[in-house]
Amino acid sequence: MKRLFILASLVAVSATMMAQDMFEATNFATKDLNGTARYVGMGGALGALGGEISTMSSNPAGTGLFRRSDAAFTVGGVFGAKGVLGHDASRMSLDNGGVVIALPIDIDGSSVRYVNFGVNYVKNKNFLFNQDTPIQNLGVSTAAGIVNLSQSYQIAGMANEAFNKDDWRGALADMSAPLYDDNGNLTKYGLIGENYTYDPVNDADVFTGFTGFGADQANMRKSTYGGITQADINLSMNLLDKFFFGASVGLYDIDYNRESFYEELLAVPGVGNAFYDFNNWYKTTGDGVDLKLGFICRPIEDSPFRFGLTAHTPTWFKMEDLNGSTLHINDAFVSEKYYDPYRYDLRTPWKLGGSLGYTIGNYFAIGAEYEYQDLSTMKYSQDGHQTAYFRTQNDLINKNLKGQSTIKLGMEVKPTDEFSIRAGYNYVSAPMKDDAYKVIAYDSPFTETDFTNWKAINRFTVGLGYRYKGGYIDLTYQYSGQKGDFYAFDDIDLKPTEIKNNRSQIMCTLGFRF
Repeated sequence: MKRLFILASLVAVSATMMAQDMFEATNFATKDLNGTARYVGMGGALGALGGEISTMSSNPAGTGLFRRSDAAFTVGGVFGAKGVLGHDASRMSLDNGGVVIALPIDIDGSSVRYVNFGVNYVKNKNFLFNQDTPIQNLGVSTAAGIVNLSQSYQIAGMANEAFNKDDWRGALADMSAPLYDDNGNLTKYGLIGENYTYDPVNDADVFTGFTGFGADQANMRKSTYGGITQADINLSMNLLDKFFFGASVGLYDIDYNRESFYEELLAVPGVGNAFYDFNNWYKTTGDGVDLKLGFICRPIEDSPFRFGLTAHTPTWFKMEDLNGSTLHINDAFVSEKYYDPYRYDLRTPWKLGGSLGYTIGNYFAIGAEYEYQDLSTMKYSQDGHQTAYFRTQNDLINKNLKGQSTIKLGMEVKPTDEFSIRAGYNYVSAPMKDDAYKVIAYDSPFTETDFTNWKAINRFTVGLGYRYKGGYIDLTYQYSGQKGDFYAFDDIDLKPTEIKNNRSQIMCTLGFRF
């Protein structure tokens, strides 16, 4: 019934274990649709249209279309599901702030018309997510009848691994079994059972392993917050008003926080109902850098049609994790674990893209864009080397993650010279295969056994704009919808519970050209 953590048991792991895995990696390799209100209002499909500050994060050549300098500032709010664990369901944020300086090149005979320089800040990821999920489908049919699944079985399996290796460093195994550590409270309180066999030769009972008990009820509450901020330094060039080149260096800062509460009500033979809960907290900080290259071409001299090409290098992140957990049994505080900071590196995939754009006069614009990144190529490492643990996690990334496609569509209509109406759509394919699962080593310090296989994202945007002299104001609403298969613990017979990560965002940009 249970997965036996085959991959985790194949490797020797270090004394300060970590839980960086493919689920965390996808958090840092994927981005939200964010930037100026105009950029978001058109679904981000401005890779070929250009002329927008936020394009320096997607197609750096887009700033090459500026003929006047531009500065913009964007604030907004993100609204998700109801708050849990004392955290709000909504957050205000600074979404964008940037400037492009347009420098005309007034040299006779020169093919270079403009050289433009820009800097831009954007919140490219908002980790706002709240979850309150009763675990369904705990009972499964077997030849012996209905058997209830539980996290307790998974913990017992990890304790058995630790016992066989005589190695009690992991949080779940260590907190469950008292053989080598006084903190083995799940067994002491009867929530994990012990098996013995009588040895007639030595006239003694011999310990043969731990066993879990089925859960009558289980519930998970989780809150994530924080974000990834990005600053781009951009240089672009306009050649003959026909070819546009650009490059951006991206600097990233990660602040990711997660808190969770998992509780399980067990039916313990001979005892009756007993329950425990884990309160967990986890924090990741880090910084990264990447390079983005872009190109836009207007191939037909008398036509406004143009196309764009982009290539983004991997982002090289240097990261640090902190975590801890608290165990309660039958509502009484029992024990607490804290672990030292752990530092490591993550390399995200290459990203390639192509875009199309077309305008009619000054009153209509339409854009389409496609991006692709192969998430299965991400790599964890430590000080430039793959540890045994990271080799295992990188193998899981290669096996369970896949290529991710992003399709962006957007349009803008100007019924008057001052007013604009915009609409956009994004489709982002699922980052992982349907049967992806989480592997936790027996000596991992983390007590969160849950994972979610997230599906595709659909984003819809609408916006309005007003231009006055050299200034402008833009408003946009974005709705993002995503479903996921949630597993509270790793059991091949556990049916997933569907959860949703649906969010709304409103944003306002103030800007001026000079």
